[in-house]
Amino acid sequence: MNTKILFVFLTLLLFTSFASALTIEEINLLDEDKTPIIFFKTDTCPKCAVVDAWWQSIEDNYSQVTMLRIYPTGNDQLINQLYENYSVLTEQRNYVPIIFIGDKYFFGKEEILANLENKINSLNTKEEILDTKVESEEISLLYVIGLAGVDAVNPCELAVLIILMTAILARYPKKKSKALKAGLLFSFAIFIMYFIFGLFLREVFSALTGTLGIAQTAFFLVLAIIAIILAVLNLKDAISPGAGGFAMEVPQKWRPKMKALINGTTSPKGAFVVGLIVAFFLTPCTAGPYFVFSGIISQVSLLAALPYLILYMLIFIAPMLAITFITYFGFAKTENMSDWRERNSPKLHLVAGLLMLAIGIWMLLVSFGIL
Repeated sequence: MNTKILFVFLTLLLFTSFASALTIEEINLLDEDKTPIIFFKTDTCPKCAVVDAWWQSIEDNYSQVTMLRIYPTGNDQLINQLYENYSVLTEQRNYVPIIFIGDKYFFGKEEILANLENKINSLNTKEEILDTKVESEEISLLYVIGLAGVDAVNPCELAVLIILMTAILARYPKKKSKALKAGLLFSFAIFIMYFIFGLFLREVFSALTGTLGIAQTAFFLVLAIIAIILAVLNLKDAISPGAGGFAMEVPQKWRPKMKALINGTTSPKGAFVVGLIVAFFLTPCTAGPYFVFSGIISQVSLLAALPYLILYMLIFIAPMLAITFITYFGFAKTENMSDWRERNSPKLHLVAGLLMLAIGIWMLLVSFGIL
């Protein structure tokens, strides 16, 4: 038998028996000509058995690759490193079957059967398993929409816009167009400031996780715990507003200055400037969900994060736009909307708290691989 073939055979045999002893670098060196495929499976996984049987039926057609079947148990370090290197979505971790080949990974029976052959056929030369981290370009829309929804129903942003519309209409009772422009420009200013704030937070989180070497799963777990804490605080305000000496709203000592600033607005342009300033007053009330969201988008590239950030902000300012148009078209008076907000503030906190709790628990379960 050719010495080289014997060496490869013995190496692969050794790998099958003692896979946990190998690293990604060693896997890439198993054969200088063949592209390695890492297939994580378990004996109790029906989908893994289907994938395995399918591969065995076509394996002879692909001499340019080597399939390495590995059990996750006992190979924690290897699979966790692959999760990080390939930026595997959090909700896909700790599940099988999953396959790594070249710069791609395929999760689940359907995805593997649909894509693995195409990937192999596209190989021109040997492709090694990634030994450095790449950025994922996907984020679950569930988190984005849920967190933005929590932010959008908070009483603070509704209060400041109602105060602004009231001030404009009181000064120009017969010029509703001014109120319309003021409301739109105020909302746009909030959009701009929070967009910039989100970019800043994303960069901070990205730098921290990179500097401290925090694993994505660990960081996601921290965000889940923060989300649950924020949910509890909102539920506290729904049951007993201000209990414990604080509330998830604009601090009382800030409110007179904020109201004076808003009441002094005399034009749509002034509303835009006021919106830029008031964004800082709203931070204690609205930053909680945004904080969690910024941590999530810090796990992807800036270019990939931008669409999610824009979507979040559009959902966030949607109630502001709604109030602006409701006032302009005369469907309701600002006084009535103000009374409604005051009466329903605990309910808004309840809705925000329950949504945040659901998101936090979901993220927690995903972190532990239960979902």
